[in-house]
Amino acid sequence: MLRSFLAVLLVSSAFAADDAVPTHLKVKATFTRPDKDGRPEVYAEPTVITVDGKQTTITVGSAEEGVVFTVTPRLNKDGTLTLETISEYRKPPTAEASSVSATPTAPSPRAKSKMPFFHGVLTKDKLFSIEDSTGKRQWVPLGRRIDGWTLKSYDEKREALTLSRLGQSVELVLHKAVIVDVPTPRVVVTLTETVTTKPGVSETFGLNTARGVISLEAEILDVTK
Repeated sequence: MLRSFLAVLLVSSAFAADDAVPTHLKVKATFTRPDKDGRPEVYAEPTVITVDGKQTTITVGSAEEGVVFTVTPRLNKDGTLTLETISEYRKPPTAEASSVSATPTAPSPRAKSKMPFFHGVLTKDKLFSIEDSTGKRQWVPLGRRIDGWTLKSYDEKREALTLSRLGQSVELVLHKAVIVDVPTPRVVVTLTETVTTKPGVSETFGLNTARGVISLEAEILDVTK
């Protein structure tokens, strides 16, 4: 009686363990576009492993210029697969946006002054890039005199350089060019498509144009072996 009970318990535990393992799927995506002669050309063929109901993203090219393809496979009770997809065709920002945003903002012309100008610092070497009143720039250490001012100390946290002359002290703050955030890529086309298919059957998504098409094939993996 005890042996029978243990056998039933072990079988029940095995089924419980199997139920806890999610269904794994192998998704193969084939990216095709016309070549210079107009014939279809496969330019990428990535394969990803995912699980039932989990979204996965495949990027071909770069995030700025290329195709970003997202797929969520779902296994149905009848053994078919539902594939929910989003295709994004991306291009770099326009030339006008790039020239304005991706380039460091030019610093304002320096007003004529007898004060030195603090351009940069090499913290490890304790050297400072200083421009004098004639426009000459050089790397100098603490203790050096520029335009009659002596470099006395440097506050790394505040990026402030203290200068002194004839009992007078001034602080020069590190001069920095302003970098505007690089613009996000343009999404030329976004397509949302859903199809129900059988495992191992190839389905086509995307645009049948110069941007190419995406063929998707998913199969169920046996991870219990």
